[in-house]
Amino acid sequence: MKYNWKRYWCPREGEFILSTDGFLQDPGENHLFNPDLVTIEEISKIPCLILLGEPGIGKSSTMQVEKEAIDTKIYEKGDKALWIDLRSYGSEDRLLKDIFDNETFLSWKKGDQRLYIFMDSLDECLLRISNLATLLIDKIKEYPIERLYLRIASRTADWPIFLEKEFNEIWGADNVKIYELVPLTKNDVIEAA
Repeated sequence: MKYNWKRYWCPREGEFILSTDGFLQDPGENHLFNPDLVTIEEISKIPCLILLGEPGIGKSSTMQVEKEAIDTKIYEKGDKALWIDLRSYGSEDRLLKDIFDNETFLSWKKGDQRLYIFMDSLDECLLRISNLATLLIDKIKEYPIERLYLRIASRTADWPIFLEKEFNEIWGADNVKIYELVPLTKNDVIEAA
């Protein structure tokens, strides 16, 4: 089922307020109650986005709900998008082929537009491909970083700090931001119930 929820993300160094019953205090239109919270649209210009969250909080479903709007904006600019759900990969060969030999990727490599790569479920893939972080770093360094926009979703506890340090070196610390998906508001939960 698809809900019309507005999901919010908090920078790792930010804060957010929950109500006494454990729901997100609705930021409101002007973000008066939770000024650190942002929507995915508000952070879309950051080259390297790490999107974290607790198990079952809705990272994958939020990305899927936002996919159509994100794709529309990307394609309107003449750029490209590649969505990869990492949870089903058990082989590095298959993963590398599906990303770096993908028709969208190859077309981007020859062109001059931006490519947005969305990778979901990094934490699940790391269980089967233990060298995934190193593999991604080695491959990404081969391509024009100034035109490559990366979005990776993972469980907070499973995020490899090594990968973050490498991304900071590749893109520069100002171009790598980490956000965590925050809980739902009470109205969102009422809508679902």
